[in-house]
Order: sequence, then structure tokens, then C-alpha cells
Amino acid sequence: MIKAIIFDMDGVIVDSEPCALENRLAYLRQVGIEADDRKLAGLLGRNMADVWRIIAPSKDALQLQAGYVAYKQAHPIPYAKIVMPGARPTLQWLKQHDIKTAIASASDLTFIEKMCTETGLRQYFDQLLSGADFTRTKPAPDVYLAALQVLDVAAEEAIAVEDSTLGIAAAKAAGLYTLAVPLRDPRFTQNQQAADQRIKKLTDIMGIVDDKNAYNQ
Repeated sequence: MIKAIIFDMDGVIVDSEPCALENRLAYLRQVGIEADDRKLAGLLGRNMADVWRIIAPSKDALQLQAGYVAYKQAHPIPYAKIVMPGARPTLQWLKQHDIKTAIASASDLTFIEKMCTETGLRQYFDQLLSGADFTRTKPAPDVYLAALQVLDVAAEEAIAVEDSTLGIAAAKAAGLYTLAVPLRDPRFTQNQQAADQRIKKLTDIMGIVDDKNAYNQ
């Protein structure tokens, strides 16, 4: 019986990854670092501290991250305008059917909360978790294991919804049946083969939950 759905945020609930990529490129240029957009796009799903270590290994990653947080606050992502098609009706349906929900994202909790507030989606999520609050980030399963714990469900009672290779690996390592959503921007290339199922749109989740719960009755 499926009792919970755990969502990644960027690229799943909101189409924020193109905006985030442009912000990162602009910020790096501002601090005198040139980075290839495709290389940066290839780091989709990674914790930002890891991104800085890969892109600028000779720089202080914590200092770069602090500067980037300030840059993002000055150049906010317009979350209300980029909610993924089907996200709102899917979340409404899950709430109506007493399916618990959580976000388990690599983004800082500040930005997860900001997204939820600006989009009006906070009412649909039972828990918000940031991978930045864990020592091990995706592809380690820690944020998903914590989500299962706070939702009080077993892994076999939950489904994860992801878009990145690392996110899918994290969800699978936590024992979750994992759905992969399409990547909308061709600059982002990710291997989604480890996902249990690829879906075309978020509203497909409703039918999947119905089918699994009908089978287990």
C-alpha cells in the first residue's frame, strides 16, 4: 500500500534548473571564474558545496557558497511562474486521498520554504527536508531515509519522484520505488535508467498510486 510520495524539488515540482544554471554562470563570472554551461549542467542534483569543489577546486567552497546564497537572494528565481505542469492537481489529489508528501531536495531549506510560500504549495507538503542539512548528500540515501522516518512510513510504502542520476541513486539506495520525470532543457543530460519507471507527466503519479494500491488490497 502506497502511503507517501517523496518529491525532489528542482526539475520536479518547479522548472527551476534553467534559472539556477543561469544564476550560477552569472555568479561565477562575477567572481572571475569561467565555467562551461554544459559542464555545470552535468552536475545536476549535486549539493552546491560539491559543485564549487568540482568547478573551482582551487577556491574556498564554503566562501563561494556563501557568496552564491547572497547572489541568489539578490536574483531570486520566480518560483510562482515556473510550477511544473500537473504539479498542483497531483498534490491536491494526493492530499484528498490521504497520501503523505515530502520534499527531499539538495537545495537549502531556505529556498525550499521560499518555493513553497511563493507557489502556494506549502499546504500540500507534510515535511520539507534539505540534503544540505546532512553530512552525506545525494547519491547517499540519507535525506530519503530521514523523509521516511519523519513521514512514519516504510520504504515499500513510499514512492520517490526524481529527475537526476544522483537523486535516482539516492532514492533507490533508500529502498524506494522511483519515478523519473522528463528533463525539459536539452542542456541537462542525465542517466535515468536506474529508475523503476519513467513518467511523461506528474499527473501520471495518480494512476500509479491507484494501480499499486488496488493491487495490494
